[in-house]
Amino acid sequence: MSVTVRDSAPDARADTATHGERILEVDDLTMHFPVRKGLLRRVVGHVRAVDGVSFHIGHGETLGLVGESGCGKSTIGRLIMRLYRPTTGAIRYRGRDIASLEGDELNAVRREMQIVFQDPFASLNPRFRVGEIVGEAYRVHTGDRAWREHVADLLAKVGLQPTHMNRYPHEFSGGQRQRICIARALAMSPRLVVADEPVSALDVSIQAQVINLLDSLKAELGFSFLFIAHDLSVVEHIADRIAVMYLGKMVELASDRDLYQDPLHPYTEALIAAVPKPEAGARRRKRTVLRGDVPSPLAPPPGCRFHTRCPKAMPECSKVEPVMREAKPRHWVACHLFPGEAPGD
Repeated sequence: MSVTVRDSAPDARADTATHGERILEVDDLTMHFPVRKGLLRRVVGHVRAVDGVSFHIGHGETLGLVGESGCGKSTIGRLIMRLYRPTTGAIRYRGRDIASLEGDELNAVRREMQIVFQDPFASLNPRFRVGEIVGEAYRVHTGDRAWREHVADLLAKVGLQPTHMNRYPHEFSGGQRQRICIARALAMSPRLVVADEPVSALDVSIQAQVINLLDSLKAELGFSFLFIAHDLSVVEHIADRIAVMYLGKMVELASDRDLYQDPLHPYTEALIAAVPKPEAGARRRKRTVLRGDVPSPLAPPPGCRFHTRCPKAMPECSKVEPVMREAKPRHWVACHLFPGEAPGD
């Protein structure tokens, strides 16, 4: 089942891939989690959750990050927020590398970056009232005694009532709790918001409401947006550009229109073909059935990590790892089927 989302006007989405200052640049980012065994807890291997990912987000842009569960997309969101410290790579926020920041310097940056987690039930403290949850960061960082008025304004922006600030999280539905999480993320007027699958835990009828809300708030407040999801039908309606991940690697990056109308990577083709088309007369794509299971990130296959399941795999795919190349203008893909131009060519 798909959701019905309000579409933005095509000319309202600026192509920030070609102009505009970049608010975030991720360069060759990796995150390897150690695997320990035995009495002495010795390291016997590493889970390569994120392995050499690079992208950027422009001011006011929405980048969608999609892929199957376990591909590393949520780990990237937490790395950007510095909930994890990356193994290697750079995370440049407004030109400053924050990958190694600690203490007060990191806290100062975090005021401008906020995250909305996937599960609204687990991300709200059940002992706090809504007003305390939403207004805590604003009250601590600004010392403003009129913080309740600020909270009331935020609740109104996300479609709740000012009187709701006196209630506890358990008194709200799942969709209302996610609206509270969104209000909390906007309390400090962030420049960058990371939404980690913000609608996957909600009913389908509520998903469209929350997506429309996020799109409206972004247009009103002007923040940049990293929207993480596994559902391509959701990302299509909110993203300016879309990046596709598979097993810790980025395999394709293009504008939303180019990606849906002309996907290049076989994995992207399979994901888009799997999206249901409920409208009468909608053109159906040829279904691509992927064989086998997703390999373990503890021991990813050599060469292209998708070659074990790819219906178009060639002998070269199991030996040589493809790099991201510009196969078409502003359409990047990591696949041996499309030589294109590599960065620096």
